Order: sequence, then structure tokens, then C-alpha cells
Amino acid sequence: MKSILITGGTGLIGKSLIQSITGEGFIIYVLTRSMARSENNIHYINWDPNNGKLDLSIIPRINYVINLAGASIDGSRWTDSYKKKILDSRVNSTKLLFDHIKKLKKMPDVYVGASASGYYEKNTKIKQIEKDKMGNDFLSEVVEKWENQSLEFQKLGIRSVILRIGLVLSKDGGVLKKLYPIFKLFLGVPIGRGSQLISWIHIKDMIGIIESSIKDKKMQGIYNAVTPQVISNIQFTKELASVLSRPSYPQFIKAPPFIVKILFGEQSSLVLNGLNISSKKLIDSGFKFSFSRIDKALKHIYSK
Repeated sequence: MKSILITGGTGLIGKSLIQSITGEGFIIYVLTRSMARSENNIHYINWDPNNGKLDLSIIPRINYVINLAGASIDGSRWTDSYKKKILDSRVNSTKLLFDHIKKLKKMPDVYVGASASGYYEKNTKIKQIEKDKMGNDFLSEVVEKWENQSLEFQKLGIRSVILRIGLVLSKDGGVLKKLYPIFKLFLGVPIGRGSQLISWIHIKDMIGIIESSIKDKKMQGIYNAVTPQVISNIQFTKELASVLSRPSYPQFIKAPPFIVKILFGEQSSLVLNGLNISSKKLIDSGFKFSFSRIDKALKHIYSK
């Protein structure tokens, strides 16, 4: 059987990936900061990227590496210490993984590395493609350093796929889990000007992209993991309110930008600025989206 080594297995995407591939004949190994153990045929291996601790010797052969590790970008206010955690949790973990993978006698077939749509310039009129230049903010710099470390795997002769992930939609985590109680209390309104664009992806399609990256030997390099449909914050708010059977307020009712900045500081850039990103390269690779419209995506998520 083929083996898969996963980092970030306890995050939203990681948990969904493990659930999807369990029972498909893979031997699953997950790197965790918790104690080593085996549960439901999943083998958890302890590692500590901050202190350079990792031992892969218990794995006879690694076929696929899925690197999803990284502290949540919205897990705390962006103090200097948390910004350092955001960067280090991505770059240091990827470097530690690389340093140990390169020592293996036989290289993995594929490396799939998470990245982020935050790489790009914000509020562009034209959809950003993979070859476009990076933005000039904190997240852009994080992504650049993160991707540079992931690209080292190519030097080992490993087919490498890097996914610049957009806003992931799932009721089990991420933005929807945070917005659900707000909308249920009839408090869901657009943020800032409301016209800022959102490049998004349904969790099922996100997992499908990772699985395609493993199986499709033609996939290599950087891909934007977003749907073809880019929506405005106003449109997103209306669709979510509709699915949750909540009213849509008049367009002049919005959360003022200055309030958002006071509450969230530098982190407010995540919602006050928009990302207009193209999925053409992914579509050209042959990937088929299950959910390319926001209304159908949200209905599916909340129909369960």
C-alpha cells in the first residue's frame, strides 16, 4: 500500500483530507505535536519544528508528502510575537521536513505544499495568475518565504505542487464557523465598503485538488486553489444570509472600516482588502469543480 505523510493534520483541511482518504488503501502518517500513537489505522508521529525534532525512521517508505502545517492567520491579534509565529510555523516546519526527507534512501513520489492567496496584490481589477508579482504586505512576505522553502523539494527530484489556497468554506471551521453565530443573531452585514472581492473554495473541492495533485503526474508547480467565481463581500453576505434564512439589510448598513481596524488592528486587512484570483491554470490541468457557484456551495454546506 502507498503511504501518505501529512503535516497540519489537525487543521480544517488536514482533518477533511484524512477523512476523505481513510479507507482508500493508504497508510496514513500524521505529524503531530501531541504524543505518538495510532488511532483508527492512522499513525501519529510526534514532532517539534521549533526545536528541530523529527524522526521518520518508523516509516518504511513515504510515497506522498502533504504539508499543511502553519499557525492560523486569524488565530490571534497580529502582535509582533504572533506574526513571528505565523511565519516560523510555516517556514521552520517546511525546512525541518525537507532536511529529513532529503536523507531518505528513496525519495517520495510527490510533495504537495499548502500556500496562500495572500501572496498577491490586493484589490486588483484583473484576476491574478500564478506568474503575477507578489503584494507588499506581511502575508505576501510570509507566503514568498514559505513557497521558497517548499520549492526546495524540487531539487530532490520530487514532483512538487504548491497550492495558493483561497478562502476555504466549511461549517466545521474557518470563516463560516466564526460567522455562523453572528448571522444567526441577525448581525451579519457587509464589512467596510463591501465591494472587496473574495476568491474562495469549497472544502470538498479543496480536498479534490490535493487528491488530484497526488494522482495527476502532469501537475507540477504553483496553482491557485480557488473557484472560477470571484464574489464581492456584499454578495457573500447576501448569499450567506439567504441560506441561513436571515434578512439582507439595505446596502448602506455596513460594518465601518475604522471599527474593524480598531477591533482587529493589522489583521483587519484580511477582510477590508480583496483578492481577485484566477483559477484558469487549475482548470486547464483538467480539474473539475463540484461547487463553482457561491449559492450552491453554501446550500450544500448547510444542508447537512
